[in-house]
Amino acid sequence: MDITKFLSVYAAILSSAVFIWNVRKASSRIRVKLILGMDEVEDNFVHGVSVAIQNPSSHTVHISNISLLYPYMRVTPWSRFAHLWLYKQWPRRVVWVHTSLSNYDIDDGCPVSLEPGTSHHVLVPENILEKILKSATERKVVAVVQDALWRNKYSTQFDCSEFKM
Repeated sequence: MDITKFLSVYAAILSSAVFIWNVRKASSRIRVKLILGMDEVEDNFVHGVSVAIQNPSSHTVHISNISLLYPYMRVTPWSRFAHLWLYKQWPRRVVWVHTSLSNYDIDDGCPVSLEPGTSHHVLVPENILEKILKSATERKVVAVVQDALWRNKYSTQFDCSEFKM
């Protein structure tokens, strides 16, 4: 292989990598995590599950809503097929219920604008989490954050049965 072919392949790979890097830097991203948390409310320490929202991108992200999801029915193959047929998308959370934190008088601070490199968290106290999970079939929750353009970002499943609240 002569030097011109080598340089052309190198330039093509380098320009593709720079293009992908620029597209990634130009888009706004957020991370949503559920962790155990504790906060002081009216001189009392309250523990529960904390919804942590992080902005690792170089753009300001505007958050409009924070919700929790929980399963309310058992998933059957028929329900997955029906969801696929009706909505033309692969079902990830077929029988999960969205519940807004404002339904339980939790101040989520929304709407909030997250500057680059900042985070925001909201604590869901254990007594409210127990109310939410009362009608659930499994003790699992997922947090979903919606930005101003109605794009949803989901956290991973948080198993509430592993710890005693």
